[in-house]
Amino acid sequence: MTRTSRSRVIHAAAPILCGLSLFACLAPQHPPVPIVTSEEPYESMSASIAMGKPEDALQSYETSLASRPQSNATRVLHGRLLMIAGKLAEAREEFDLVLAGDERNTDALYNLSLVAALQGRMDEQDSLLHRVVAIDPAHAEALAALGDRALSGGDTSGASDLYDRALATDPVNLTALLGAGEIRARAKAWAAAADFYTRAIAAQPDYPFAYIDRGQAREAMADRAGALADLSRAIELDPQYPWSYIDRGKIYVALRRDAEAIADFDVAVRLDPGQFEGYALRADARTATGDASGAITDWKRVVSLKPEYGYAYAPLAALAWKVGDWSQARAAFLDAYRFEEGNHSLLFCAALCAELQGRTADVARMVDPVLSRVPADSWQHDVARLLLDRTSVPAFLARVSRETNTGLKARLLFYAAMDSLIAGLDRVGLTYLLQLDGKGAPEDIETDLGRSELARRSPPGS
Repeated sequence: MTRTSRSRVIHAAAPILCGLSLFACLAPQHPPVPIVTSEEPYESMSASIAMGKPEDALQSYETSLASRPQSNATRVLHGRLLMIAGKLAEAREEFDLVLAGDERNTDALYNLSLVAALQGRMDEQDSLLHRVVAIDPAHAEALAALGDRALSGGDTSGASDLYDRALATDPVNLTALLGAGEIRARAKAWAAAADFYTRAIAAQPDYPFAYIDRGQAREAMADRAGALADLSRAIELDPQYPWSYIDRGKIYVALRRDAEAIADFDVAVRLDPGQFEGYALRADARTATGDASGAITDWKRVVSLKPEYGYAYAPLAALAWKVGDWSQARAAFLDAYRFEEGNHSLLFCAALCAELQGRTADVARMVDPVLSRVPADSWQHDVARLLLDRTSVPAFLARVSRETNTGLKARLLFYAAMDSLIAGLDRVGLTYLLQLDGKGAPEDIETDLGRSELARRSPPGS
């Protein structure tokens, strides 16, 4: 799930989630004349919800009303408690009872729309919300919820109008403020987005996802200190939400604070072991700290969770190469090549792994098909010929010698070096590695592996 879609799902549930931190959110939009006495246990109910124990709050409320007549207002309040406790069918029954006697009761209609949304009945939710707005055109919660529905359907203009209408009635409506902020964020109007998120935070200081969204906006504006502060606050408010740690860890990576990034990714994968992104990010951070073994473990976890994530195989292969695990490196290079068939370097590196394993017969099977896929005058054709036939070495070295493109020359020098090293010509191979050092594009696999081979094979102290 993407960063934006995560926010959208969470924000759509904001009217319910706020009840977990503030009992006042349970009250109907238009407070009725109270029919309960001050002796009712509202304080204990509020405390129960704040502690994440909605069942206790529900029990307290039901006990207090057991011998009293039920009004529409108390039924709506009871239904909302049932909703927070996850008893959606029973909540629906309460709201239906209210509507049976008063079909224009907007509190019951709106809360029934929340039940429908939680049950995945989105068409019903839309219908109920439109009924609310037809009865009360200024109903902020219904307008904001319709704004969310419009935004999820890609109607940014319609969503913006609905949010504006909601905020005209209720300037501190959390859902509308977050939705209006997201519209600006999608347009990369980060300062305007941050302003809406700041207003959302002022309206509901204990709602963690407003801090997450403002943190994203601040990071986009290069305010990393502000972004870190927001994400840290979000973590304080909801330490069980893994994506806050992932987002903060990414900022630590950008700041080259790898140890802190790894610590955040550790928490993220502990909280959600089935989410591959935390492992991928931790693998990169571990690679940056020189922890090849830990990074390999993480990449293997990534591909076990999401085999179709093609980006994982090349770094896994490179790390396996660097620790001398030719079998694993070869398999990972071949997997990477399946996702990037035009990147013949991956296949060539797999062939080199076969050579290093002593499985020379496998090289032809892998490399032969490349000769028919690339132009005869291309560098890939020359590398393929080198791997298939050592008698082509002089011609290949002549190609290296006349190459004027520095980056490409570094790549060719890597293959010349590996050919010499595999043939037992260590001094010659080391010479070629020295020639490519400091040249080549960092993103090229040959550059990366060439530097690794030079470091591994250079005499101590050289």
